Amino acid sequence: MTGAGATGLLFLVLLLSVFDAGVVVATCFFGLALIFGMTGWLGFAVTLVAGIIAMGIPGVDSLWYLERSWSVLLFGCFATITMFFPNCIFLERAIGTLCMTLAIVSVFFLLDYESWYRVDEMINQGIISNVNRSLDVFRQMDSIMIIQRDLSATALQLAGYQSRLFPALLGLSSLASMAVAWWGYIGLSGKKLKSLMGLSEFKFNDHLVWCLIGGLLFLVSDVGEGWSRVGENLVFFMVSLYVLRGAAVFLVTTGILFFGKVSLFLGLIFLAPVVLTIAFLIGLSDTWFDYRNRVRILS
Repeated sequence: MTGAGATGLLFLVLLLSVFDAGVVVATCFFGLALIFGMTGWLGFAVTLVAGIIAMGIPGVDSLWYLERSWSVLLFGCFATITMFFPNCIFLERAIGTLCMTLAIVSVFFLLDYESWYRVDEMINQGIISNVNRSLDVFRQMDSIMIIQRDLSATALQLAGYQSRLFPALLGLSSLASMAVAWWGYIGLSGKKLKSLMGLSEFKFNDHLVWCLIGGLLFLVSDVGEGWSRVGENLVFFMVSLYVLRGAAVFLVTTGILFFGKVSLFLGLIFLAPVVLTIAFLIGLSDTWFDYRNRVRILS
């Protein structure tokens, strides 16, 4: 992966993260260094900084412990899967890690169902608190009152979506956080492990399309508010992955990678809904048509 790709990953982590992005990345990196080893003074220095960020100063609120608990559990599952399946590509191990982590968390919530409501309320309060702090900073600026009102309404609406979809956002940000940590570890440790591939090679198991179908079934079926929310999050998570897969197909099929990247960037600025919809449809249909393999055969 290039420096530009790593920068894009970091931006994705910051954009999607529900928890403190630095804590998840630092915990994964620190754990990888402890278990698989680190070489070089720069690697040891970065590991020390990552350990300080991961451990930090114990907070007074429950969210501090929730962030660390999720980060440690996520890394533990990732390390376990990496040790058992070292030859698998990163994305397969990362998605497997997420499934394993969610399965463990689900068992905990099934044993203590009320704890889910406490966690949900805790996350919602954290999101609203962050939005209010941002709006307070903006209100202190010399801006037109009507702009402030419009911005406040939009920010609160987005906060509502973020609260509703935080499980999917947490899953996506966790994938991106593991990718950043793995990329940094491979680069600093010099270990002969499978590194990340570029966006043009982004692909996951075709059978995950059943997760999208299952999410849609939960949405259209009248099975209760809780299952509808499960469906919303499944659909949002899988649509996001298929959008990335569609972008990867576009980069390969355009032939000229620089032209493809510029086109995607300009399209996201001026025609975001159209571009994202097209990317999703391309990514979804790639499940059956495997466009990139066809291009390679023809070339």
